[in-house]
Amino acid sequence: MKPFFSVVIDNHNYARFLRDAIDSVLNQDFKAEEIELIVVDDGSTDESWKILSAYGSRIRAVLQEQQGQAAAFNRGFQEAGGEIVCLLDSDDLWDPGKLSAAAPLFDDPAVGLVEHWLQDADAALKPLPQSFPGWPARYRLEDFLAGNAHFTATSGLCYRRRFLDKALPIPRDLFYYLDDFLTVRVLFEAEAANIPRVLGIHRIHGGNWCAGGYADARKLEVDFRSRAIFSEHLRRWLAESGKALSPRFKEMESLETFRRQVLYEALQARPAAAFDAWRRGAANAKNSSFGRFRLASLLLAVVSPNLYLAAHSLYARAGSLKNLRLRLFP
Repeated sequence: MKPFFSVVIDNHNYARFLRDAIDSVLNQDFKAEEIELIVVDDGSTDESWKILSAYGSRIRAVLQEQQGQAAAFNRGFQEAGGEIVCLLDSDDLWDPGKLSAAAPLFDDPAVGLVEHWLQDADAALKPLPQSFPGWPARYRLEDFLAGNAHFTATSGLCYRRRFLDKALPIPRDLFYYLDDFLTVRVLFEAEAANIPRVLGIHRIHGGNWCAGGYADARKLEVDFRSRAIFSEHLRRWLAESGKALSPRFKEMESLETFRRQVLYEALQARPAAAFDAWRRGAANAKNSSFGRFRLASLLLAVVSPNLYLAAHSLYARAGSLKNLRLRLFP
């Protein structure tokens, strides 16, 4: 019997979390015979393979030499036979009703992906403060092009296979934005259905490469490369479809790059270079209300990146502060 859901977990040296992730799939309240679970172990050197072996035929475990997350997901997609493919990072886990909540939304053939909220938590699963985006029922390509789409992280995404195939394979050298790469490409073909509910947990445990990116110059270097790769593919998709990014999208992207460039220099204790990056970005940033807000806040990063990061963390967790900013600096 062909499964309805294929769940792909990629893993590298997360043995301490791996059982939680696998069990959260096996304990779904959806029909077990309609779920297949594929775990791609990307060259782990810890106890991961021993853990995988203990599950026997309940999972399909694939062992490969370390090639990176993109290669691990590509391998998992090759193995997947379900109509719907869901992603789960091996340090995250799902609520038991996740698949049951997602399945009915795929009854609409216009839906190419379903996403839901994830609750940030520490290594011991203690919830961390956060705010969630105000989602419409659906996202369409036009929402993304207008700069109005706010996507969830990897473990909150399910894709209809026939649309996902158009995005594959993920570029092997893409380190960040793998989930956005897939989601945006699918939006060129179909709609995203949003579930504004927490149906999974996203662990923030200090070892995540995708967390704390503003605070680490090494991560920012990788981010710059990944953004360039993603942008090149996006330009091609836009050209092929005859679509274009809105001025708002371009402004928001420019301001985000501006922030990362200033932080990159500031984190390496190069205040003169950070100020020079701030000065170069000032010409474009001062043209909008939000740009002026970003310009003023980044002066703090030039003086003290740690103080800026502390203020940004408080802002990100407090919805009231974000709402105040939207009123004062839309």
